[in-house]
Amino acid sequence: MPHNDINKTLSNILKKYQGNFCDKVYVDDYDSTDILMEAFGITQDLKRENKQFWGRQLGMCWQLLVVELCKNTCSDFSGALRFSGDEPCDLVLGKDAIDTKYRVGSGDSGTLKKFKNYGLLLKRKRLSACVSISSRR
Repeated sequence: MPHNDINKTLSNILKKYQGNFCDKVYVDDYDSTDILMEAFGITQDLKRENKQFWGRQLGMCWQLLVVELCKNTCSDFSGALRFSGDEPCDLVLGKDAIDTKYRVGSGDSGTLKKFKNYGLLLKRKRLSACVSISSRR
């Protein structure tokens, strides 16, 4: 590739990402908390120190709360489905295969991938894929 073509290609890549970065909208969640954070006294400052840890812990807490509540109040409750060592959902209510989520973000492509990969298996079991999402007040 000639030198000018390489420079032009590199310049185009940089311009594209410059536009992406300039268009990025940041949500100021400094004062934003949710009921789980408040229950445990978790502040945004504390959460920012290790977002992955707190997201994982609060997400598992949310999942266990939803599963336990459904187990004890829904007559059509079934536990998580397992296919080849993976769980495409956290619980089943009637004909709905439900995956619980504490937050939805850019890292949740795995959830969509799971439903896409296991969609045919869920359909064969005559189940619909659903997501239960915790939300801010």
